[in-house]
Amino acid sequence: MGDLIPGVGSGRLLEQLLLSRERAHRIGAVHRLDYQKALVLTHDRWKFEAGGIPQFCFLLATARNTQGPGGEDDEVLLLRVEGTAALSMEADLLAVREESLREALSSVADPSPGVVLDVSLDPFTRNRISFTGLNCRILGTFYEDHTTGRPQLAWGHDVDNFYATATYQVYKPLGEGLSEIASYLKPDPGHPVEKVRIGAVRYASTQRREQASKQPRSPVSLNVYDFIGHKTGMFGMTRMGKSNTMKTLVARTFAASELQRSKGGQPVGQLILDPQGEYANSNTQDGTEIAAIGKEHVVIYKFGGDGREPHVRPLGFNFYDDRQLDAVQAVIAEALSDSTADYVRAFLAAEYAEPVRRDDETEGEYYQRSDEAARGRLILYAALKKAGFPPPRHSSRRPQWPWRASVKMAKKLVDALELANDTVHLDRGKNGWVGVPAEALEQVVDWLLERIDDDPAAIEGLGAFAKCGAWKAAVPIYTQTHGNRSVSGYTKLQRLKGFHQPNSRDDYRRHVYDALCNGKVVIVDLHLGPENVTRRLAEDCTEFLLERQTDVFTDGRDAPHIQVVLEEAHNLFTAQRYKDDLDVWVRLAKQASKLNLGMVYATQEVTGVAHQVLANTKNWVVAHLNNRPEVKALSQYYDFGAFADAIVTSEDRGYVRLKTMSSPYIVPVQIDRYGPELVNEARRAAGLPPLVPMPVPVQPRAGA
Repeated sequence: MGDLIPGVGSGRLLEQLLLSRERAHRIGAVHRLDYQKALVLTHDRWKFEAGGIPQFCFLLATARNTQGPGGEDDEVLLLRVEGTAALSMEADLLAVREESLREALSSVADPSPGVVLDVSLDPFTRNRISFTGLNCRILGTFYEDHTTGRPQLAWGHDVDNFYATATYQVYKPLGEGLSEIASYLKPDPGHPVEKVRIGAVRYASTQRREQASKQPRSPVSLNVYDFIGHKTGMFGMTRMGKSNTMKTLVARTFAASELQRSKGGQPVGQLILDPQGEYANSNTQDGTEIAAIGKEHVVIYKFGGDGREPHVRPLGFNFYDDRQLDAVQAVIAEALSDSTADYVRAFLAAEYAEPVRRDDETEGEYYQRSDEAARGRLILYAALKKAGFPPPRHSSRRPQWPWRASVKMAKKLVDALELANDTVHLDRGKNGWVGVPAEALEQVVDWLLERIDDDPAAIEGLGAFAKCGAWKAAVPIYTQTHGNRSVSGYTKLQRLKGFHQPNSRDDYRRHVYDALCNGKVVIVDLHLGPENVTRRLAEDCTEFLLERQTDVFTDGRDAPHIQVVLEEAHNLFTAQRYKDDLDVWVRLAKQASKLNLGMVYATQEVTGVAHQVLANTKNWVVAHLNNRPEVKALSQYYDFGAFADAIVTSEDRGYVRLKTMSSPYIVPVQIDRYGPELVNEARRAAGLPPLVPMPVPVQPRAGA
């Protein structure tokens, strides 16, 4: 062969990594070949000895003499079995078998199937009809690259030459050889690499022959940096293992982040928006939880969090803190019965938070806006108190002072108010500012509203309230009347009380962002509370994250790396929604990469995700989908169409088809189960002692 094909020999690296006897088992030869397809000739006995040849099995084809001397032009074709193919003599062989059956049927007394069909064929004929053909797709070429000064395994996505088909030997990779193929990463000098295990190769739902052959499972590793800063899509039906894969990636990313921190690098934060509470809490499937990685490294924000556990913090705002009123205002508007009502739109458009001076306004204009915002806050705070929101005891700005609602009033108005209300005593400050104590809020507002209705010009300073836009916008919420009709007003706010944290001195979103910048895993548990409110909280949290990352980016600094984990992506990235450039989820999808925001999104509806998002997804994890339209949409990307039937029919949990940014082809993988072992690995990376493994509860059998 060396004479016929000069330079084709037995390269050491290819032999060591792919074709040694411990790593590959010969199963046949190439019968027919072109640039895209190969027909492989094999035999029943050879398939049996190799532990079977399932569909989607990787095969290796080489024109090398594996027993001969080395050569510079060695290459190995990587094939994937896609089905069976008829051999050129197969029709003749079938005719021979059919003739044998006809003879048996006419020569025996008992014409039953067991007698006729089990007739013994002569060894020569039986051997001839045991040859079969495998229809294979050529995925590309492995070869040795010496350009860097030392040989390395290189990959090409096509075939640059082929020889006579009789030249090629075909092997089934096993063990470490299969792991080498399944874990292969395209060399990229500018891309960091940290290989971590994600699972093991799994070709088929049926695994009996694999188990019977006692072949070792071939682990699959990926580059965790493929996911950091890039989009990752997880597709599959509910209960098919998407969440388990998410948790595994979270633990692996955390370990890589801690390794980077130990080398003096910037850690990677991870934000998990958890609509079902499955990431924030332990469950019997895992036998553990994400927080087990280390409560000093995992922070959970949840509705009703009371601070008893230091890593579990309340999800909410201090509704009486003017620094948090932007978020509070949006949450209140969302909770009101009809967000399209005029009074709700007016409330949302009004300014209640302490304003920031604009470049285009005078000092007088700024102070006027500040005064009006304070008047609006006064009636808003009264409405909150009326709805049952407990005011804080102390000022968030000056904890040693009791809480007061600060508002600017004319001296004559303050005098008249205190004169008419013996129990009301306002704290008079400088420049007309007064402090209204919590217990006097409703009494003061009722008195002002009554006087405004009677005669806004009756008392000096009363007209300032009557003309104030923020005050007027909040009146329907306090009075539950708008024009001549009744509105829901403050009663609709009562269901928000669980999100009110009267002792909070800052917007919780700031603490979330700080934790992310410090490389922590932050879980926002959204499964408790009104759905429309928790949805708004998730949007506000993401909006805040985008704003902070944009500020860093526009300052010319490198934004910290942060991963955002999202469920139910078909509700967030619809084609219709993607047209709105102001939508927070659309902004996240469009701006994530440049802001160093990685996005891991999960959905069971491929068609529900805008094609612009799918087209920019770098990593794909595809589990079972139960209908053809979804798989058809998926088939437009890479060569997932080859797996279409298997994706629909295989309902095994954690069995996925994986395509990553650095991997040149799709690999069928059984994802490892998230559990104590993986938790301990993450803890070791953070310098923490391992946990004692927690047993997984055994579920009783049905009927037991």
